Amino acid sequence: MTNKIIRCALYIRVSTAEQCMHGKSLEAQESYLQQYASDHNMIVVGVYADEGKTARKELKKRKAIHSLLEDVKAGKIDVILFWRLDRWFRNLSDFYKVQDILDEYGVRWMSASEPGINMETRDGRLQLNVVLSIGQNEVDTTSERIKFVNEASIRQGKLIFGDANMGYGYKSGIVDDRKCMVKDPEREETVNAFYKYFFKHQNKCATLRYIQDNYDPNFSWAIMRTLLSSEFYKGTYRGFPYCPPYLTEEQWNELQKIAHKNIKRAKSGRIYLFTSLIRCPVCGQLLCGTGCKSIINRKTREKRDYCYYRCSRAHNDRICTYRHRLSQNLIEQYLLDNLDTEYRKYQIRVKKIEEEKKKIAQTKTPEKLNAELERLNLLFQKGRVEWDYYSSEYDRIEQELKDLSRIKPEVKRDLSFLEDLLQSDFKTLYVSLSPENRRAFWRSTIKQIHLNEDSTIKFVDFL
Repeated sequence: MTNKIIRCALYIRVSTAEQCMHGKSLEAQESYLQQYASDHNMIVVGVYADEGKTARKELKKRKAIHSLLEDVKAGKIDVILFWRLDRWFRNLSDFYKVQDILDEYGVRWMSASEPGINMETRDGRLQLNVVLSIGQNEVDTTSERIKFVNEASIRQGKLIFGDANMGYGYKSGIVDDRKCMVKDPEREETVNAFYKYFFKHQNKCATLRYIQDNYDPNFSWAIMRTLLSSEFYKGTYRGFPYCPPYLTEEQWNELQKIAHKNIKRAKSGRIYLFTSLIRCPVCGQLLCGTGCKSIINRKTREKRDYCYYRCSRAHNDRICTYRHRLSQNLIEQYLLDNLDTEYRKYQIRVKKIEEEKKKIAQTKTPEKLNAELERLNLLFQKGRVEWDYYSSEYDRIEQELKDLSRIKPEVKRDLSFLEDLLQSDFKTLYVSLSPENRRAFWRSTIKQIHLNEDSTIKFVDFL
């Protein structure tokens, strides 16, 4: 019987200070690991590189690690290969956070140049913890020294980061023979127009529209948040004078008061019955609640709240085409009138899916699929098929095996509570419920409401 081919992922990393050091470049690490994998009959399924990232801090910013873990969770990797342990982690707590995920999915790692370090033996684990502790101490010492140097650079106004971290309206430049932050002439007018309009109208959405329509169509909600919160725009960084300001200290303080008042607060008392149950039919974003008040009696000036749902990507950032406002009252009334019909449609869909699964189970068996896997492995080892074909076919067969494992335990869902509900006079009961209890009712009954692009309900999934 042919053994399963080991799929290995190469993880390589260099920090900014190490990129010029001999033997630690990304290319050198990858070449070494490629040869190691070839010598040990491993197939490289991916190379994950973190350039300019420290192994001690900011795990959340090491994008390659997160991409690697996503593929681990997807079952694409058997073993992770790296040059040395300090390329992987220099932090005990972060190491074990990631190790928990690897253990859950049965993926192991190997340090190519340190075969004695492992998680399988007592001595290997001891050596692992010693190396990690020493590495963490070394990086902490270096971090303190860098922090001291950076603080001195900030006091002198020297640039300590790249253009991406400067904020909208700034760029790097040379002043008095030193590199520092300067205003970006291409965006300076836009920033000034933003602040002028916002001070006058004190409305975030209106200001966003104004800038998008008149200055920069790519101006987003995220950029606006930066302009309203980053101290760069008053000319300081960590409290020290650092860059040319767009606002005075008094203007900045006034801006914070206006921005704080502009935040939406849940003081309206509105209850959104279908929050997290409806997605945008175009981009898939969860629709968010919005509302307004309208006069319903001209004599008494009595007002009524109206609740709607809309796509924030369309209304705020304009990166989605679904610009409808969906009335909560219309959704609520439709469901009350058609809950029985939607449930019957749901039963038909579920029955059709179950029949398709049974059909697959009759034509495919675990024995046949495992035999197909063995033949595929043999063909690949003999070089008769390319990696792309092998990988796609292997994933297909694995997925079919997973589908079969789900089909075997045919546990029918108990939907008797829905049957009883539809047989009862639930509409009369519903009318007597408070808004909070109505929301609880729908959330305990419906899984998701699917829409057509014209805002009509396409179908409903039940819990």
